[in-house]
Amino acid sequence: MDGYRLNINDIFESISGEAGGFPQGSWCLFIRLQGCNLRCEWCDTEQSQRAMKTGGGNEGKIMSIPEIVEKCQGYDRILITGGEPLCQARSLAVLVKALLNQGKQIQIETNGSIEIPPEYFTALLSPISPPIYWVMDYKCPSSGMSGRMPSMESLSRQIENAHRQGDRVFLKWVVADKEDMEFALDRLKQLTYLYHNPVQHLISPIHGEGAKIGEVIERIKQENDPKLFNRIIFSVQLHKLFNLP
Repeated sequence: MDGYRLNINDIFESISGEAGGFPQGSWCLFIRLQGCNLRCEWCDTEQSQRAMKTGGGNEGKIMSIPEIVEKCQGYDRILITGGEPLCQARSLAVLVKALLNQGKQIQIETNGSIEIPPEYFTALLSPISPPIYWVMDYKCPSSGMSGRMPSMESLSRQIENAHRQGDRVFLKWVVADKEDMEFALDRLKQLTYLYHNPVQHLISPIHGEGAKIGEVIERIKQENDPKLFNRIIFSVQLHKLFNLP
């Protein structure tokens, strides 16, 4: 464990602002990792994008796994975000194992472009470890990154593998306009009816702009499909309502 390092943007306390494995509004310790492989148009954490120390800007702090674990003492819920955490998958797996062995609850937010590597995670963990909650943010067209997302076949396989290993995956769709909403609904239907995947979908309008909350809800209601309704959780970005990190 001592030989592994992670590039950290910040470690801070806040509430879980969106739905997922942790109840919305629950108090968490956030570990924001530095570095991302995408450049989304509406990214709200641009300071965490660059991974390497090239001079200038906020480019993270290299911390050992024991140093990070020490920062987590006293907290039950640890929310790991980025950047993109899976850009540092091997060291991240070591951190996750150490935290789960201490009985911590873990949620990892990923952008969906990097396949969840089971050999780095569940295979390393004790059979009695609690599940890892994954929130996979599948990018819609307004992000400019939808072309980097996996196919529905690949995505369904990842979700099934994670669930089979005892983990749980939530798919998040950040919608800025009608095109995003139709994009998300089309793929939600594919996963539900073509791949028979029971994953829960988090529909999250961009805060303060783009798709209006009422319009998004009305569009979903137009489907008149209880099976789809049972898969959807409407997620308002609570932390942004209160101007929290």
